[in-house]
Amino acid sequence: MNPAPTFWTLANIFTFARFAFAPICAALFITGTHWGMWVGGWLAGLAMFTDVCDGYFARRQKQVSDIGKVFDPLADAVFFVMVWTALGIEGAYPVWLALPFLARELVQHVYLRPTAARLGVALAANFWGKLKTLVQTLVLITLCWFEFFVMYWPHIAAWVKPANIMMISVTAAISVLSILPYFKAVRALSARPTPA
Repeated sequence: MNPAPTFWTLANIFTFARFAFAPICAALFITGTHWGMWVGGWLAGLAMFTDVCDGYFARRQKQVSDIGKVFDPLADAVFFVMVWTALGIEGAYPVWLALPFLARELVQHVYLRPTAARLGVALAANFWGKLKTLVQTLVLITLCWFEFFVMYWPHIAAWVKPANIMMISVTAAISVLSILPYFKAVRALSARPTPA
């Protein structure tokens, strides 16, 4: 008989660290100060480093689990929805540009993953989900640097804000499109013949 899976593995601790980082980074960004952007940017980078660590240790310690498959992408979703909203409030771009990220994650975690779970499958992140997270991470780092520089050199704001809007718009489109393979996977699961 196999032992019950352990909840507090090292991989899961890294995963749940992102839930803790999310409100801290968001609060720092909303301050609209150079120190808030500086500290928040570094903490955001550290938060996304935990995303690398949880996958690494889950594989190395052979502790890949359904718990991790559910909470790892959920931690990413919570983190990015909060920081994108915070940066919009701070003025990096119109705050409504955070709505596509929120809508995407609500569909993913309120409909698609629960539907797959009812069909007996923990829907793990696929290539497109991981690409979405990578793009969001790179854009987040770039946006933090841009916003930090604007506070020291206000004259560059004329091109920084349009650049921010372009980056966040492209990132939002990639995020929304990345959900399509999950719909396909859930449809395939639903079409499976029911065992007699």
